[in-house]
Amino acid sequence: MPPTTANRFNGTWRSENSVVQYSFSIQADPIVVTGIDTTDGEELRIQDVSFDGLELRFTSICPSTSFALRYIFRSILGDEVEHEYIRVENWHRKR
Repeated sequence: MPPTTANRFNGTWRSENSVVQYSFSIQADPIVVTGIDTTDGEELRIQDVSFDGLELRFTSICPSTSFALRYIFRSILGDEVEHEYIRVENWHRKR
């Protein structure tokens, strides 16, 4: 049965294949999301945080590169989440 509470996301999360980690603080409303690049300590800019009862969504921007990803986290088990992301970039027509 899918979780219906944001508390399942509380804590710090990282994939074995990623240099980025995200922390979620569910102490109050709004939910606080922080992100860091663990290779150089750069703090990521987080915006558009929302939680609909099942999915925690936010946009993460790396200030040094302007690289942006839109994330969706879904709780699977107590210490495991499903992580989906969409890469956001601007393209320009070739002339």
